[in-house]
Amino acid sequence: MKRVLFFLLTAITGTAAQAQIQKADTSIILRLPADISTVSRLKEKLVELAMNNPQIKALEIKKQITKYDENRAKAGWLNMLTAAGNLNEFTIKGSGTTNNNTLYPRYNFGIMVPIGNLISIPNEVKAAKANGRVFDEQKEGEKLALKAAVLRAYEDYAANKQLYELQLPLLEDSYNHYKQVEQKFSGGDQAVAVEGLNDAYRIYNAEMVRKVTLERDVRQSKIALEAIIGTTLEEVLLHL
Repeated sequence: MKRVLFFLLTAITGTAAQAQIQKADTSIILRLPADISTVSRLKEKLVELAMNNPQIKALEIKKQITKYDENRAKAGWLNMLTAAGNLNEFTIKGSGTTNNNTLYPRYNFGIMVPIGNLISIPNEVKAAKANGRVFDEQKEGEKLALKAAVLRAYEDYAANKQLYELQLPLLEDSYNHYKQVEQKFSGGDQAVAVEGLNDAYRIYNAEMVRKVTLERDVRQSKIALEAIIGTTLEEVLLHL
């Protein structure tokens, strides 16, 4: 009875597993370029797309804000310009006598210079410019970090994809071996004991677990790469 139950169980699981082997996930097994020049061009394209990352754009906006701060600080010099008129009887009454122009100037223009502004305004301008340079340095550092991140993500995906592809024939071989042992066992071959069938199934099952693990790694590495470049890898390869 136990022999019959074991046979039914292994037959069912084997049939389901065979379907998984025959139907590989083509959405994660992309055809990557092999020649060095095309690979280099692909990497350059991935890095270019990564430069549109929101973190880079945020630093560009902050840099623009420092320009506004610099212009506002420079405008402090204009706040010191003043204009005033002579409050004399000729200005007020507009007298028409011949000597009404003897008091000059009729209008006064002057500059009021608070001593503290001579120090504060130049320092505010310098601070705004310094902040702009800080954001420039941060932007360059962020670009370098993104470049390294996107290249690492590509290498991770390419390696995981290759490992996954190498695993598929190993899984198929272990499945075929298991089926051969199972057929001999079910045919009453005395050379095949139940322990041998169990061993064949354990080997096959271990390869199946390995396949699922590698498939997960490929998916995750593809997601990580696409998160950095902001589009699908399929779209990039299509327009390469």
